[in-house]
Amino acid sequence: MSQVWDPVIEIKFKHSGVAQAAGEEWISSAYELPPDEVLEIFNVSVIPPVDANTGRIKKLRYVTLRIGNMEYDSLRINSVMMPAEHPLNAGVAPDLGVPYLWRPLTGRIPTPIEATCPKVRRSEKLAVRVVADESISSTESYTVVVRAARVRGESKLVEVVGASSISVSFMLNEDVYAKPPITVSLSTFDELPGGLRQVKPQILPWVTYARNKVPTTPNTWYDFVYDSYAAYDWMTLSWNLVNKEEAFLVDALGIIPHSNSKAARIYVEGRVTNPEYMTRPLPEENYFTPIQFYDTSVNANLKRVGPRIINPSFLFHGVKGGIQIIDNGTSIPEDSVEVHVYGRKFVLR
Repeated sequence: MSQVWDPVIEIKFKHSGVAQAAGEEWISSAYELPPDEVLEIFNVSVIPPVDANTGRIKKLRYVTLRIGNMEYDSLRINSVMMPAEHPLNAGVAPDLGVPYLWRPLTGRIPTPIEATCPKVRRSEKLAVRVVADESISSTESYTVVVRAARVRGESKLVEVVGASSISVSFMLNEDVYAKPPITVSLSTFDELPGGLRQVKPQILPWVTYARNKVPTTPNTWYDFVYDSYAAYDWMTLSWNLVNKEEAFLVDALGIIPHSNSKAARIYVEGRVTNPEYMTRPLPEENYFTPIQFYDTSVNANLKRVGPRIINPSFLFHGVKGGIQIIDNGTSIPEDSVEVHVYGRKFVLR
């Protein structure tokens, strides 16, 4: 078998020529890996459907990856969160992690918390699942672009990764989480961080968003809790993690505000200070600018925008808290604010 290392390949999944009703899913045809190949997906971007009459981007409820019969529940990407790289786009999709298969380029093996790129082992099938949030006509096509690093050949894989096994040990606050080293092979590649066949503790890429399910109560912080205040469980942005079964690391945030929006905060119960960040609509200040808006005329006037990088990243581990929004004293109608979140999810127990 040939020995191949491709730092970047691109796989496109296009939906066109068929109408899709609100709430209806589309599962693409699959890319099937040969027996000697593995993929490490570092980027997923969306070329969204656009309403020909209004010029507005149509809403996809979410895009996610399917590997075999398993799905990335931690990836819920909508129409505007991960735009494709293009001269006319204001921003580009953030990467999902640092690939092990880039070690010859970066000169180092990434840490387990960095190496959250989705992994596809040999002979597996890769597809995308897309659920529409509003009806899409047969003339309103969209494309999901998957960018990955590829290796063919067992010995080439070990050579590129730079190790025959990977130690998955990491620390959250003062707690150490570890498991036996993972052998680097074509058949165990998706047991590494980012893979769906990891044993616990698991580390996964986490991209999600939330909309306010109900109107806000004036001057009261809004918690995105399923199902009273968030329409789907994956929109939950408020957690009680004191049992340390899960943890969430927030790397970046973007917010599409409403005219009545005032601020957002990353809240932890019992913390002395919970700083507030202004999130007013354009042309006023919005600390957490999104990569794109649904209004393409607004996007055309934006330059180099994107989610605000949280530095250092904010860890929710062993605490009660979440990401909250507040109005300016006048209620925000339902489904009027969108919070975009990019980071890592830990399944610890």
